[in-house]
Amino acid sequence: MKLLHKSIFLTLLTPMAVMAEDVHPGKVLHDDANCMRCHADLGYNQPDLTKMAPTDIKGLQKAVSFCDNNLSIGWFDDEKQDVVDYLNKTYYHFDH
Repeated sequence: MKLLHKSIFLTLLTPMAVMAEDVHPGKVLHDDANCMRCHADLGYNQPDLTKMAPTDIKGLQKAVSFCDNNLSIGWFDDEKQDVVDYLNKTYYHFDH
């Protein structure tokens, strides 16, 4: 009986562990900083955006730094790069 309980527990736990590994660290930072508070309306990679419309990876890095500084998020450089990587993979698809 103990083996059955252990097996059920591991079966339920394994998908959660796999899902946690699949989440991009930049997404976690992005979500924790509540970036969608503004970007739900502004969006990302929208053709009609005139303010901070990055056209390359350097522009995306500047945009993320702008938000980090102006909203006092307090990301470290590696965290900003994680957010840039996440946004690039999800929305922009710039070459590095």
